Amino acid sequence: MWKLDLLEASFENAPPRYPHTKKLLFALKHKNKLAKKLPTNKEEAKEEIKKLKALYFGQKYHAAYSKLDKEIRNFIKQKKAPDVFGKDEFLQQLITSKLIKCIGSTILSSKQLKSNPPDYIPENIRKHILDKSSPFNPSQFFVQYCQNSKEVNNYCSNLWNNKSVKSTLGDIEWSFKMVRGNLSKQDFEERRKQTGRAVNENQNSDDGENDDISDGSSDNSAESDLDDEEKLAEFDGMVAASDQDDDESDEGLNPEINYNEVTDEEPSEAENDDDDDDDSDDFFDEEPSKKKSKTGSIDDEYNLPELAQGYYSGGSDDESDDVDNDDVVKSITQQRKNRRGQRARQKIWAQKYGKEAKHIVKNRERVQSERETRQREYEERQRKRELKAQLLAEKQKPTGANTEPLGERKFRELSATPTEDKKIHPSWEAKKLAEEKLKNVKFQGKKITFD
Repeated sequence: MWKLDLLEASFENAPPRYPHTKKLLFALKHKNKLAKKLPTNKEEAKEEIKKLKALYFGQKYHAAYSKLDKEIRNFIKQKKAPDVFGKDEFLQQLITSKLIKCIGSTILSSKQLKSNPPDYIPENIRKHILDKSSPFNPSQFFVQYCQNSKEVNNYCSNLWNNKSVKSTLGDIEWSFKMVRGNLSKQDFEERRKQTGRAVNENQNSDDGENDDISDGSSDNSAESDLDDEEKLAEFDGMVAASDQDDDESDEGLNPEINYNEVTDEEPSEAENDDDDDDDSDDFFDEEPSKKKSKTGSIDDEYNLPELAQGYYSGGSDDESDDVDNDDVVKSITQQRKNRRGQRARQKIWAQKYGKEAKHIVKNRERVQSERETRQREYEERQRKRELKAQLLAEKQKPTGANTEPLGERKFRELSATPTEDKKIHPSWEAKKLAEEKLKNVKFQGKKITFD
């Protein structure tokens, strides 16, 4: 699929699918050999893009149908299915309707595309997409089989929620997106979350086989030419630094150059950018001698034989291995598993198994055990209370030491003679007499009336 990606990126300014396409775009400016294999104008490029997309979509659709058919048949073997799943016609409608639904979610992302699907989609699939009454259309399939049959509807739901089937559907949707193109960073990020690794790590294994089948002999020869040139370009730096350094070390130092000033100078950012461009050039360079002559001119300008020898990069491949195997790095970079919480899982189990769910059985046993424990504790306390009351009653029983009966109680008679009045103190008696005299005194004042 590299050729389709290169054509869309160069003629339609679409974002490339693969990182290698950026290098190919840069190589088109310097390589006549690669440019000859591509169309010369935009019209020819559009026709070739249309043909390649139709070819790749047909291959992806056929592979998706085969994979989904295999997964569904394996699922039917594991779990008993309704009788309708035994019919080949039903399975064809089921798989086709699901693939059309995947096409709708990945390629037909707007109303305009849904009403007028792209030309690279085969005519029979376009017909099923546009014809709502077709049995292969997802909505008609649901009305015909799932709407009136709860058993079929539940089985289809379990089928599409199966872990293996969901993984296959994710791969199918991604393959359709790759044919569509115009992938955003969000698409790559979602794919990375699904697979748990970067998309570019497995692009060779996923797309390489299809590219080999689809491309003709000319495309294969172009790839082989690029590979040969890339292998030669990798050795450009090594060839330039071997013989020249030995020759220059024999010539000695140039007394006219101040080497302290030369070694202290650091390359600017512009020079670094130029070096990066040169390195990317080497990947597609047809003539390795260009790199050789360039490095030779730099060495001739500064004439630093001692500095060119004995270079040590300061690291080894083992260090990167240590970083990859670091537990802290793994814990940060590895994707966290999206697992349901305990209560959510228990709710699902309760709906599925009812009273026989393990957490419900354990809870019932725990409550029964606590009730029995409390009953035993209550009985123990009650036994101690009865024993204590029995001991107290035994202590209060008569001992029989004093056996003589008690006599009858006699009541004392009250004396009829009144008690004599006690004599009052003379001072109190004199005061009482004075008070009685004051009570009997007559009023001797004059009554005055006012007019």
